Amino acid sequence: MSSDLPQFIVDFMLGKLARNLRLLGYDAEYIRHFNRIDLLTRLLEEERILLTRSHSFPKREDIYILETDNHLEQTKEVVRVFNLSPEPFTRCAVCNFPIVKVKKAEIVGNVPDYVFKTQDEFSKCINCGRIYWKGTHYKRIVRFIDEVIG
Repeated sequence: MSSDLPQFIVDFMLGKLARNLRLLGYDAEYIRHFNRIDLLTRLLEEERILLTRSHSFPKREDIYILETDNHLEQTKEVVRVFNLSPEPFTRCAVCNFPIVKVKKAEIVGNVPDYVFKTQDEFSKCINCGRIYWKGTHYKRIVRFIDEVIG
C-alpha cells in the first residue's frame, strides 16, 4: 500500500459498512454500479482493497469477502482483520473526503441558528462542504465506535 492505512472500495451491497468505515476515519469509496474489469483495474491502480459479499470474484489478497449481512458485525470484522486503529471523525460520511476543523465564523449562516449558538467546534468536508458538529447524534456515534473497537 502506498499509505499506512488501507484504502477500501466497498461494493453496492455494503453501503452501511462504507459509512461506518468513514466514521472511523478510513478511506472507503462506495461503488453503487460497477463493471468487474473496471473495478479490478482500479484495485490495482489505486492499491485499494475490495470489500464485498459476492463470492464470484477471483481469490486475491486485495479482495475480502464478508459473510454476515449485519453492518455492525461487518465493521467489527474489517477492523479486526485489517488491524485498524480508528481515527474517528476525520472523513466525510457522505462523500469520503477528509474533513478539517474550521472556525465558527466561517460557517455563519450555513448551520441552523440554534446550532450556531450552542456549538463552538465545527468541521467541514474539503469536497462537498458538509458541516459537522457534535450534535445529538454524536453520543450515539461514539457508542457505536466504542462497540466496534471494544
